[in-house]
Amino acid sequence: MVKMGVKIIPSNYPTILHLPGSKFRDASDRTIGAQEVEWLTVKTRKPTDLVIVTEKVDGCNVGVLRRGNSLYPLIRKGYDVRSNQYEWIRDFAKFVDKNRLRFLHLLSNEERVCGEWMIKTHTIRYDMPHEPFVCFDIIAGHRRIRYNTLRERLENSSFIPAGLVHSGGAISTARAIELLGSGFHGAIDAPEGVVYRYESQEHGWLFSAKFVSNPLVGDQGLLDANIRSGLMNTWKGTTFP
Repeated sequence: MVKMGVKIIPSNYPTILHLPGSKFRDASDRTIGAQEVEWLTVKTRKPTDLVIVTEKVDGCNVGVLRRGNSLYPLIRKGYDVRSNQYEWIRDFAKFVDKNRLRFLHLLSNEERVCGEWMIKTHTIRYDMPHEPFVCFDIIAGHRRIRYNTLRERLENSSFIPAGLVHSGGAISTARAIELLGSGFHGAIDAPEGVVYRYESQEHGWLFSAKFVSNPLVGDQGLLDANIRSGLMNTWKGTTFP
């Protein structure tokens, strides 16, 4: 039995800042700088730099850290999910235990895979065509592996990556949302939005930003956020409480 409030690492995953025009969820949200906006949406800093856009999915931010042959299921702030007050979040630990060999195959020592646990969501409801853990990063300390390597490793271990919208040069948010369409993960009404990732040939990942397009998330959606919070999603015909 894990004691309540067990913190494994300082943080599993940092908050991603918004692109201009993205819908804020609350007053603490912030946008990235003008230079970064231009590199993502108008012209990259160098021709060899890479802009990747993936679907932003709703859920609980979680991760799995490998230390030796031990696996630690984490929430965003670095706490062990097994010490969480909510059963549906603790259930992520059961998913990790069930898929232990897959996680050991995916991760090297002191690496963690980060993603969304989509059993319950805040504002978007899904009829998922896949398991309820969607991955978007592998991190060792503060270093993120390159996107192409991430995709290859996830596929080799049969994990689900966040749906790929674009990989190449800078791309406007309007075009990215157009390419996103109805999304990749079974959003019943419309996807939440997209996440941009910027990589250089020399250094790999440099920064990320998000563009939330679904009106349920911000503005008028904030009025009924408490009502919609805790939506149940389905996976292969099974409803998860």
